[in-house]
Amino acid sequence: MRRCFPFYLNIVTVFSVLITIIVVAVVVYGYRGNADSALVSARQQLVRVGASVSQRSRAIFDTAFDTTNIYVEFPAISEKPSIHSHPMSHVFFSFLEQHQDFSSVYIGFDDGDFYLVSSLAGRNELKGRLGIPGSARWYTQEIGHLADGTRYELKKYLDSGMVTVGSSASRNVEYDPRRRVWFRTAAGRIAPSLSDVYIFSLSGEPGITVSRRFDGAVSGVFGLDLSLANLCRFVQRQTLGDNSEIMIFGPTGKVYAYSDLDRMVKSLGGDKGEPAVDRLGVPALSELMRGFRAREDKTVEAGEMSVGGERYLFRVDPLPVEYGKELFVAVAVPESQFTGPIARIGTRTLYVSLGLLLLSLPVVFGVAKLISRPLRLLTVAVHEIKSFNLNTPVSIRTVITEIRDLTAALETMRNSLKVFGSYVPRPLVKRMITNDIVPALGGERRELTLLFSDIEGFTNIAEGMSPEELTADVTTYFKRISQVILHTGGTVDKYIGDAVMAFWNAPVRNAGHAHDACLAALRCEAALRIFNMGRENQGKAAFRTRMGVHTGEAVVGNIGSSDRMAYTAIGASVNLASRLEGLNKYLGTSILVSESTRAAAGDQFVFRFAGRVVAKGTSSGVGAYELLGTRYGTAGVYAPLSLDRDAEARVEEWGGCLGLLLARDFAGAAAAFGAYVQRHGRDSLAEHFRAMAETFITRPPAADWNGEQVFDAK
Repeated sequence: MRRCFPFYLNIVTVFSVLITIIVVAVVVYGYRGNADSALVSARQQLVRVGASVSQRSRAIFDTAFDTTNIYVEFPAISEKPSIHSHPMSHVFFSFLEQHQDFSSVYIGFDDGDFYLVSSLAGRNELKGRLGIPGSARWYTQEIGHLADGTRYELKKYLDSGMVTVGSSASRNVEYDPRRRVWFRTAAGRIAPSLSDVYIFSLSGEPGITVSRRFDGAVSGVFGLDLSLANLCRFVQRQTLGDNSEIMIFGPTGKVYAYSDLDRMVKSLGGDKGEPAVDRLGVPALSELMRGFRAREDKTVEAGEMSVGGERYLFRVDPLPVEYGKELFVAVAVPESQFTGPIARIGTRTLYVSLGLLLLSLPVVFGVAKLISRPLRLLTVAVHEIKSFNLNTPVSIRTVITEIRDLTAALETMRNSLKVFGSYVPRPLVKRMITNDIVPALGGERRELTLLFSDIEGFTNIAEGMSPEELTADVTTYFKRISQVILHTGGTVDKYIGDAVMAFWNAPVRNAGHAHDACLAALRCEAALRIFNMGRENQGKAAFRTRMGVHTGEAVVGNIGSSDRMAYTAIGASVNLASRLEGLNKYLGTSILVSESTRAAAGDQFVFRFAGRVVAKGTSSGVGAYELLGTRYGTAGVYAPLSLDRDAEARVEEWGGCLGLLLARDFAGAAAAFGAYVQRHGRDSLAEHFRAMAETFITRPPAADWNGEQVFDAK
């Protein structure tokens, strides 16, 4: 069976789901639209950044190449420096002052002499590490040789006014410009050369040199140092976000500039100090490089790639080939750098919308309750009608036409059933309605527990009462008994004069039908005890009631004709229950049950064996038991009906007395029953068996007597 929920909850749920779907759809649509726009903008920014880095790089390299070509044509370039200076030193100072991307200008001669001018502006860490005076703005280095071949070095530190603030001199210098990368790169070439990345001897920084050979009195190579620190800082300023990556690299994977100078320095490999993309430890750039190497076309490339489950946008722009090397500018940025803020805005929008939804739920809940209230009241009315509670009119105020019409229909049905219940026993109709039983002729074999009751001496009582008074008293009597029977799940079959016929386990199945029937018999006895006390107080005769209970198979169903039928039970079990009720007056008992009822009733009840009986109209004997009450100390529904400790203990004594009778010790049995009565007071069943035992002393039964008592009267 599918699980159902209240109408108002369905309204709230549908409203919430629809609003959530709409909000999610709007957020997703907005995210996708904005994300697409952001990615278009991102690609444009990649073009801008690539162009900016390319333009900046070209400006630096063009300046370096143009300056180199101009300076090597100066006649003074081939002159050796004096102990004080070089003829072109003022040109070198001026150039470095104006172009701070360059760190040093120098000349290396073929005989091993060397002259250098280096800018110390903004290089305080270098000055501190090398012990250079803090006020120094310039650094010059001259390496020459004496007539005996001894090499010397002269270093000077000048302030911004070109005043010497420090100097040093040394002999037997090992530095030889002819062994440096920039010198060897320019050898044999007439055009400027761009070196690979290497470590500058003075600063220990990575850099590249633009150099060109010159001829003169003493030939050599002119060099211009470009510190990659400046270019890296520029690249870093072009970043598109915390996770964006920018580099300048060669086709073999050598890196010429990267936004993180420290990482670039640490990744230098080999003695040559050539950094490689993979040594940077940046997965995005390594993946970009692998794709770049796989492509034959090395022109502009742009696209998307996946790195570690994250999507990246990338772009590669080539630098002019006239610098003597193939160089490229690469930019890689995670898509989330651009779509992330949009996603966060979408998420916040979703949360705000859901928050507003939650805030509106009480209002929606209240409205839904107002809408569903008439339906709930109708449901209650339907359940009341199904339970055959027909005294409350169906009256519901509503502005909904369909609910108003349904209310009128239910009220008509209630009135019809109420009238119908005046002709057919209401409990039976109620059972049929509440248990969806369709009336049809026929029955089924089923085990039932049947109860018959009868008022002792009713004929004599009726003779002393008027018909109206008798009718009123019997109606009250039947009401008391019927309420108990119905409350324990029984069905009142019919009223026969002063008698009541009832059964359990039909029409509704009940596995504990024998138990419930015994409980009903004891409760009826208790209810009638109070009822009779009231009658006696009014000076009326008590309605002393005897009951018979039997459990067995019977046919139960709608018996009769197509135009008039009755729901009842028929069969030998019905007759036996009636006969047991009648035997009460011969045995002096109030409630007699069969052995099958005793066996099925359970251990909560106390029974006293009344012998085997063969009732009138039956051919075989059946064990009969007197139902005394529930066991001592029981709780719950059994407590009001429980025996006291002494009464329960007498049952065992009773068994001993009856055992003597069944063992054919008639004299002993007579004496035992007599003693039982003497100890415990008047007991009709004990008197009955004492009389039987005394009769058997003089007229014993047949030798095969098994204790059965045959009754010829009802």
